[in-house]
Amino acid sequence: MEKSSEERPYRVPGKDSEMPKKTGLESPLPSSSAESEVKAALEEEETAIREEEAAAQKQIEEMDQAMSDLQQQLKDMEDRWKRAAADLDNYRKRFERELERLRFAERDLVLREWLAVVDNMERALNTEKASDAGPWYQGMQAIYQQMMSVLGLFRVKQFNPKGEPFDPVRHDAVATVNLEDEPEGIIAEVAEPGYTIDGRILRPAKVIPVRHQAK
Repeated sequence: MEKSSEERPYRVPGKDSEMPKKTGLESPLPSSSAESEVKAALEEEETAIREEEAAAQKQIEEMDQAMSDLQQQLKDMEDRWKRAAADLDNYRKRFERELERLRFAERDLVLREWLAVVDNMERALNTEKASDAGPWYQGMQAIYQQMMSVLGLFRVKQFNPKGEPFDPVRHDAVATVNLEDEPEGIIAEVAEPGYTIDGRILRPAKVIPVRHQAK
């Protein structure tokens, strides 16, 4: 089978070798100028990528810093809130203590005034008892018992320290007496009984303790 004219090798006159016939489709070899342009384009692209990566990294770092700042601000706000809540709670407790103290002070003041009335009733009863009063004295005694019951509602208790050693916290000395047969400091007489409320002194007893005179 004969080769067509397009497939036959091209023979150069005077040469034994055959040269392939040019078809016009062969790629031209790149010149040095084209290589430089390609290299420059690649470098420019790499530079752009590095710049984009650097910008992205910077943006990430800025976001991390912003997040850290927000977390610190949140922590500071939480600490301030806790301190404010603690201050408010302490203020509330101080206010409640002060209110309770004022309430107790007002109560004690009223009770001391009431004790003065009780003292007068006791003096009246002692006077009438000495005169051997009848039904009138019994009525006054019933009123006195009712007055003491009112004191009991407030947990007020009376105490008579006769025969006890003198205590400046519980006793108020209104006079002294020289009794040779009694130890010095012992309470010989009680002018007015004392009163306690919830275990503390509401009013000290007015007493006359023994005090020996120097010989």
